[in-house]
Amino acid sequence: MAFLKKANAMVVHPRISGRGWGGIRKVASAGSSRNLTDQAKEILGQPLHSDTHLVTHCTIVASVDTDSMPNAKLGNIKVGSKTINRKWADYLIKPECSQFVNNNGDSWSREVLRMAYPTFIGAHNFQEHVQIEEQSKGRIIDAVARDIGDSLYIDILVATDRKNAVLVQDIESGKMATLSMGCTTDFTICSKCGHYAVDETELCDHIRYAKLNTFMDDSGQKRVIAELCGHQSYDENPEAPGGVRFIEASWVAVPAFPGAVMRNVLSPGEVSDEQVRRVLASPPPQWSESAIAKAAKIQVPSSSYRKAFFDEGGEEGGAESAPATPSKPFQDVEDEVYESLKKRVKERLRSDLAGAEEPGAVMEPNDNIIRESSDRSFYLKSLDTMTRVASSKQSFVEGLRRTNETFGIVIPDRLYRVAARLGPIHHHSSAREYQKSCLGLNPTITPAELRVVVRLGTLLSRWDSNNNPN
Repeated sequence: MAFLKKANAMVVHPRISGRGWGGIRKVASAGSSRNLTDQAKEILGQPLHSDTHLVTHCTIVASVDTDSMPNAKLGNIKVGSKTINRKWADYLIKPECSQFVNNNGDSWSREVLRMAYPTFIGAHNFQEHVQIEEQSKGRIIDAVARDIGDSLYIDILVATDRKNAVLVQDIESGKMATLSMGCTTDFTICSKCGHYAVDETELCDHIRYAKLNTFMDDSGQKRVIAELCGHQSYDENPEAPGGVRFIEASWVAVPAFPGAVMRNVLSPGEVSDEQVRRVLASPPPQWSESAIAKAAKIQVPSSSYRKAFFDEGGEEGGAESAPATPSKPFQDVEDEVYESLKKRVKERLRSDLAGAEEPGAVMEPNDNIIRESSDRSFYLKSLDTMTRVASSKQSFVEGLRRTNETFGIVIPDRLYRVAARLGPIHHHSSAREYQKSCLGLNPTITPAELRVVVRLGTLLSRWDSNNNPN
């Protein structure tokens, strides 16, 4: 039984043309050698044309590099009181690659992505992951791999059929602003202990309870706990190279993973080929070391949003070859578009969220810190999203902490730890018993801090009710 994995990419700009894709192909380290026109016609059953399809380019997945565990024993190994099944020794994610683990705690090695990314080509484009072929909205007509040094980026070209008029209108207006890829993996590997699991019942405790946490390895290096999907030596499934198969890309209304980002708007003649090359050689902002884009966090608009327009230089024309090493994020193009883009993003977010119903009670510091109603609504929407998409109690608490930091809400880490240990408030016989348990864990907690922990417990209850309705 395979795992199903998802990862989202946020749209930056809806105006799209497909002819600039040749430039992206040219700078890619790997991609289809077929003529794109012929390839698209074969997949779509008709010629690709802007009158019939909305063409979207997205950088959707990034790879990690791994280290081998020194003197690792393979097979069934006793670790403490648990027995793990370790098939390979190269399961430690390099510290500098932690930023490329997605917000669900999933990751793909460079070798696996290089093997598996072609399975994107020809896959369907759905809406909200409703994988019924009759309800397909279009197809993925091409995919390329770009080695930028620190990581291997996978770019996909999605053609959404304009017969889906409402969807296309929502995409072009920015209302539908997120693409989400779906893939299956025959197994996953724990990046802390190397345990091999083929389904949820076989997961080790690290993956069950500590995904996205960090640990110190035997050499003193800080590393992240994540699931590695597949392995390059696995060849038992021809349809899933390395154990991974990418099966679809969906338009989704609410992002679960803003770690990937829509890189480009393919539109004619607005920047030079040199600028295109420099854009593609730089990491998306959510994958940079300075970005704050971890579990279930939604960023407020800032200068980290970047875009680029591609010349329509013909199918195989466009950008120059990528440099051997990635350049730093550029300044000139950003300066040109930042102010207008920031205004449009803010207006779109406030318009979309203006009528949102505020979900439940939130933490006490909010009234002092989030003064504008639009910002407050945006924050509350972020909390509501997390209660629906966080994969575990730990990832929910961590996502909540990061979201609060983003909005300037400072809560001591020890209060998050207390709330995580206590769990959802409705798991206790009463609110009073919850408070007593809190005081038992931390007798020095102040009344104000106790109220904050109760708020955290209430949010945990909402998360638990959404994800464990029974």
